[in-house]
Amino acid sequence: MSPLEETVRSIEAQTGWDGPPRLFALVETGELLRVQPELAAQLGLSADDALTAVDQGDLDDGDVGALLPGIVWPPTVTGAALAMVRVTLPPEVEEEIPEDGDAVAWALAHPRHEELKIVVGVLRDGDRHAVLRIRNHEEDLLSAADLVPDVTDALAQTLLPD
Repeated sequence: MSPLEETVRSIEAQTGWDGPPRLFALVETGELLRVQPELAAQLGLSADDALTAVDQGDLDDGDVGALLPGIVWPPTVTGAALAMVRVTLPPEVEEEIPEDGDAVAWALAHPRHEELKIVVGVLRDGDRHAVLRIRNHEEDLLSAADLVPDVTDALAQTLLPD
């Protein structure tokens, strides 16, 4: 398993089903141990950890896709990860979504909705990985580099030089 996949899986295991999307800076653990040994000690890091996910906090759940283009990382950040929960409906139900009111609340109340926890990670070197868990099937974890390509592409754009 690659260091990125390990990190993405670790973030997924630590994030819950409730709350807004969360953004993480991915840094090389060795560099963090060298530059900020006191922080590394507080976090319980060791040189065995290739990457460390540094929580940057919650994002506005309104439109993550609109927020990502405004994010720029310093060169010390090796990669980025995004954790979020999304609600889906079968295609035949989507026509029933009311145009007025809270579509998310309506979707959550629908008996055929599914909640998906998605964690995507990207590195400056082009490595990508994502995991996806369906709430009603929590024992199963889908894992692949190209699982959610639109989200992965948008997150990768945050790592491009200015």
